[in-house]
Amino acid sequence: MKNPLYGGAEIHITKIAEHLAIENNVTFLTSGYKDAKDEKANDVKYVHIGHELTFNFTVYANIRRIIKEYNIDLIIEDINKVPFYTPLFTKIPVLVIIPHIFGETIFKQAPFLGALYVYLSEKPIKAVYRDSYFEVISESTKDDLIRRGIDKEKIMVAECGVDSIDYPDINKSLHPLIVYVGRLKKYKSVDHIILAMPEILKKHKDAKLMIVGAGDYRQKLEDLVKSMDLSERVVFTGYVSEQRKFEILKEAWVSVYPSLIEGWGIVNIEANSLKTPVLSANVPGLRDSVKDGFSGVLYEYGDILELASKIDYVISDKRRYEEFCDNSYKWAQNFNWSRTVSLTSDFIKKVIR
Repeated sequence: MKNPLYGGAEIHITKIAEHLAIENNVTFLTSGYKDAKDEKANDVKYVHIGHELTFNFTVYANIRRIIKEYNIDLIIEDINKVPFYTPLFTKIPVLVIIPHIFGETIFKQAPFLGALYVYLSEKPIKAVYRDSYFEVISESTKDDLIRRGIDKEKIMVAECGVDSIDYPDINKSLHPLIVYVGRLKKYKSVDHIILAMPEILKKHKDAKLMIVGAGDYRQKLEDLVKSMDLSERVVFTGYVSEQRKFEILKEAWVSVYPSLIEGWGIVNIEANSLKTPVLSANVPGLRDSVKDGFSGVLYEYGDILELASKIDYVISDKRRYEEFCDNSYKWAQNFNWSRTVSLTSDFIKKVIR
């Protein structure tokens, strides 16, 4: 969570690690980044090796040493883009946690060679992990794994939760505030919200878009904003603290998640927990975290006019908007970290047995 590029996947795996550390010795093996240091926090021992682009190769070279050094009984492998194939290096039980599998969608996110590497690395999952169990964060990802040949009896769904946080002294902004919260990556399709802004401004001339987060796609997004002469209507905050993130989500009129694919969509539930409706692309993962017409609205991925139209639909009628806000909060009450980590803990006992 100290990595400046952390996102929902990092929140998820950290919550699990901290819960397991209450009764177990937990070593969290992760990549290095600027100023990263090995330390113990909330009873979890963090060990950094390699860096973002070389981490999986560094794992291959160090996994046997780490298993021996830390006396490991169980490996929880978080497959986030690239598998580590840990069953090839050890006979220790492996629980695989998967937010989502990219498949062919990776070619819309990364340069061809990098995308091909990720695409091909996902292919052997069925064979390499044939004796492993899988925890996924949505029914969509479970269905994807079953299609890939994974035994459905070895898959458990535990949706991500949210922390119970409220800021009673913060109200909605005076003028329509649309927010995106997350990493700025190509596949997140944040440019779609920017492209929708001219249509939104036709009916809501005081509307603003706030883009919260960091990532390697920020410069292209900023260039797009300048080319569309939207600099006064679109704000980039960069990285913000967890507290500031929640404050922004509470101030927002609507939170938008236009991504091509996600495992779940933690930000949707975080926004809902603060009585902020969400608008999400109707894609695997995101459609699981949105109750369409209740906690928010789904739209067809890439349809800019529909995106603008449905934002207008959510915020234009006061009575309907207030109903969306109330229902958002009700929907969010179904998801909490206590349930997520308890399900994980129980599943681990099954894996070890």
